[in-house]
Amino acid sequence: MVLELLGDNETRIGMRLSLRNLGGMVQEFRRQRSLTQATLAEETPPTSRTAVALLEQGRRAPDASTLERICSFLEIPRVYWAPFLDKTYRQIRDFEHCLGELVGQPVSLDRLDPAAIETAEKEIISLASTDRTTDQTFDTFRSLLIYFDVHPVSRAFFERYFTADSFRTTERFLTSVRRYQKDAIRLYSTFRSAYLALATSDDIDTLLAPLRARNDEPYRTRTEWDRIAEIPEERLPDLGYIAAELVRKEHAERTAIHGFLRDLASRIREHGHKGLQQVGDRKRREMDSLLRKFDPGSTHSLFSPLFLPDPDELERKADQIGPKGEGDLARMEGTQSLARQNLAQYLAADHLDVYVATSMRTDADFVSVNRFVQALFRHDDVRPLKLRYFNPTQSWIGDRVAKGLVEALMLRRSQLTIYMAQKEDTFGKDSEASVALGQGKPVIVYVPKLVIPELGLDTETLGKINREQLRAQILREATDEEEDFDETMDTEALVGRLLSVRLGAASGGVLANAVRRHWADFDLYGEAKRIEAPDDRAQYRLWLDSVVRGDAPAESPVDPPVEVRDHVVSILVATSLRFERRARIFREVHPLALQVILSSGVLNGILVARSVDACAAVIRALVKNDLDLEMVSPEDEAELNYRLVERTTGSTIRVISRHQLLRNAFSSLSD
Repeated sequence: MVLELLGDNETRIGMRLSLRNLGGMVQEFRRQRSLTQATLAEETPPTSRTAVALLEQGRRAPDASTLERICSFLEIPRVYWAPFLDKTYRQIRDFEHCLGELVGQPVSLDRLDPAAIETAEKEIISLASTDRTTDQTFDTFRSLLIYFDVHPVSRAFFERYFTADSFRTTERFLTSVRRYQKDAIRLYSTFRSAYLALATSDDIDTLLAPLRARNDEPYRTRTEWDRIAEIPEERLPDLGYIAAELVRKEHAERTAIHGFLRDLASRIREHGHKGLQQVGDRKRREMDSLLRKFDPGSTHSLFSPLFLPDPDELERKADQIGPKGEGDLARMEGTQSLARQNLAQYLAADHLDVYVATSMRTDADFVSVNRFVQALFRHDDVRPLKLRYFNPTQSWIGDRVAKGLVEALMLRRSQLTIYMAQKEDTFGKDSEASVALGQGKPVIVYVPKLVIPELGLDTETLGKINREQLRAQILREATDEEEDFDETMDTEALVGRLLSVRLGAASGGVLANAVRRHWADFDLYGEAKRIEAPDDRAQYRLWLDSVVRGDAPAESPVDPPVEVRDHVVSILVATSLRFERRARIFREVHPLALQVILSSGVLNGILVARSVDACAAVIRALVKNDLDLEMVSPEDEAELNYRLVERTTGSTIRVISRHQLLRNAFSSLSD
């Protein structure tokens, strides 16, 4: 069957062979033997699966010895692959490959008559083997492009990316092409579009001007913008309420729900969850309505069988949504008034540099966001730039629609968006990031992580360790039992085990300090739901109170009670793994990871930062337009995409696909 597909041998031998044809043969012979690409690679060591894949796709031939091993093992007739072992033949094919990478589409001499093909091939060999001046190399390369029906390059383009020695070897040619692609991928949706614009232009500097590094001195010499009155952290929860005046009007209803929840807590303490059944349906419906009104974040209705709160939680909720005294209301009014004045300053500002997209539903959210923003914009890398940034924890407006309009305006005016990846994200925050990317603006996604200096622990670093190293560390550090590793344990499970070992061996003081630093980012109060026993949940919250609210000084932290310690460790581990998973998703598969810039068709990607230091470094690089970028081509990875990666964060910020129809579609879009 396979030989029938190949056609007449003599006819084939007389034809100019194609790598695509050979790749098809390899694939067909492999499938007839019921081999996978990986199995074929294992049978012909030291071949890699990637080498097999690239060969079958007709994208890249492996080195001569590897090609011979593969074809001989598959028993493909030598006549079909022997020419690919010839040095001259491979040199010409490699030249075509590099040229195709440059122009953004496959090129070939196949359509020319035999005499023209022979002439062109001699010129290709001569270009690599003959000493030439830059002028001579430029002229020869331009004439070669005619054979391939490719528009000749301009002198300005050639001098920017090539030299007289650029064609000496395939590696040098490809290096020059990759240098060009690194610029092209930032400005154009396809390399074909980029070639037509850049390679033919005599004024390439103007086209590449958006990539030019900038001096940050204009930022440093700005007038300090200090019009935002800082609201103390302890007063930030006041901004999570509706207007203080409305709270005052709701006094009777809040008194009713407060009393009900406290009474329900007492009933549950005495009768267990049967205490709720002692409440009549009419009373329950009335209180259920008030609970939805004052605590819209409640997960379950009073009529739901899943409504199983513990007494401590009910009492805390009662105090949270219950009536406020005049002193509390006066404080709320003062805080909200100050935040409204800040909002006026934001709205009247002549420009805005950075917008912070976040969700704030709990007191912990307000604290987490404000701490991050304050630390970031006071950072040594960022503070001297005098950036104007919108801190959502420092402004307030009571109307929900107006709040949305404010955020839309701030987003539109800003040049950079920082997306805070909390445990739970919202449609609104996702939309803001998507809009910013679609406008071609950079978006930094900040994902928290667990860092405990006393233990030398950084979960981002642990996530980069391979399986064998993780196993070795666990065996070295675990002292209480012999580790039994299941082969089904993935890297995340091993990281979780190592975290459990280290945190389990930590002193109570170290755990307390870790909780003090991370409680807001990790929403450790909200994580109490992981603890099954109501009494343990109550003890856990009380211990958090002592650590978080300053009942215990940092220099003398309170050790967690015995019944709480294991819960603290397991919660820290579970939440840390969740954030590591989120960071990986944002880098690799999140729908927001890439968005089309509507004005150009370019795919714009997010920058994932895991610390304030990393975020500050990226902001400074964005201001100076000198991100540390690396071009990753399909030859480097077994994939169909070219990616431009920011090295310090490992984030993909630009992509061009090798999928031909998809590239055609993007070219049409950008036109």
